[in-house]
Amino acid sequence: MPALGIKIDAVPGRLNQTAFITSRPGIYYGQCSEICGANHSFMPIVVEAVPLEHFEN
Repeated sequence: MPALGIKIDAVPGRLNQTAFITSRPGIYYGQCSEICGANHSFMPIVVEAVPLEHFEN
């Protein structure tokens, strides 16, 4: 997710997750940054950043 300064590589057959804190709530869009196969262009990424109060409820 370039707009947030985060990059995590995927490993086939495994789930990846990360945590971060941002001061800018919103919806951020990205795409796969590796040339990983035939469906590379169909790997969109969406992150919705919400305030901590909304996340906990």
